[in-house]
Amino acid sequence: MNLSDNKALSTALPTAGRWGFGGHLYGLEPLALPERFLDRSIGPGEGYDTVGAPLGPGAVLLDYEASARAELTPRGEAEVDRLFWFRWVTGHQTTFALWQVLSAVVEEAGRPGADSDELSRLARCMMRTYSLMLLYASSCPPEMYERVIRDPMARQHPNLSGSWARDYAGVRPLVRGKVALGSETAAADLAFECELNERVHKGIAARVVPSGVSLLLTPGVRQKTKELRRETLLWLYDGIFLTSRAPVGYATVVRQLLRRIHAVHLDVSVNGLYPSCARTGVPEPAELTADDVTELKASFTSTLRELTDALSAPSLAQAPVGASR
Repeated sequence: MNLSDNKALSTALPTAGRWGFGGHLYGLEPLALPERFLDRSIGPGEGYDTVGAPLGPGAVLLDYEASARAELTPRGEAEVDRLFWFRWVTGHQTTFALWQVLSAVVEEAGRPGADSDELSRLARCMMRTYSLMLLYASSCPPEMYERVIRDPMARQHPNLSGSWARDYAGVRPLVRGKVALGSETAAADLAFECELNERVHKGIAARVVPSGVSLLLTPGVRQKTKELRRETLLWLYDGIFLTSRAPVGYATVVRQLLRRIHAVHLDVSVNGLYPSCARTGVPEPAELTADDVTELKASFTSTLRELTDALSAPSLAQAPVGASR
């Protein structure tokens, strides 16, 4: 079976600075990821992952066209709700794909002869993008979070938890400081991004769930996960984020990642990280107003551009052609 036979999966790269994602404004697309972790030394296999051509000019992060500004600005409650549901789902999809590619980069950095400093710099940019996706996905006002995001998730499972995200396992050692990549300076820079990511994560939790009570800890419904197998919980979590598992390879994951980065970039370019159509009077928690987090927010476009350029470079855009399993 060729990947091109799967009509649901979009891997085309954007060619213009206007909306072309999900079939309608702030529409969603399914994401296909491998069940296990990517290996950049593994090329297309078994005739399935055939989307391995060079990325080409479409990989460039495109600024929005002036004529698209009005189209990209949500109007009315329904459109605003859809914008934030798009951000929640697509921000998570981008993160899942990012984790897959990052785990491949970390694995490659440990191989003899690898340019560990270059790979450490790429990992640092990816960790920074991960932090930005945390901010992006949770950018709705706290008073909207319960209705637009938390309630739909709870309908899937009352204890739905980020600990069911299967792609995180490949990067957990890096995020927790158990992996050092590159020279002392490069490793220190990467370690800083990992520590910043942890602080951003805590700040977001304080922003959208000020009570501190997650779905996993909701009184009266805790322990419901014991009634289901672990694999079932992983599938439930994937289902919320329209993510399926298939034998796709590195090039296809990168293309899906770039499609989402482009859509996120267009949205933030027009609406900002915190859209004016949904202002809130709730102040940001201290973790999200620290100088380095403020700098992180200001780097949204430049960080996405840096990552897009890096992933489009010949050395990183795809696995070696002809490599075998």
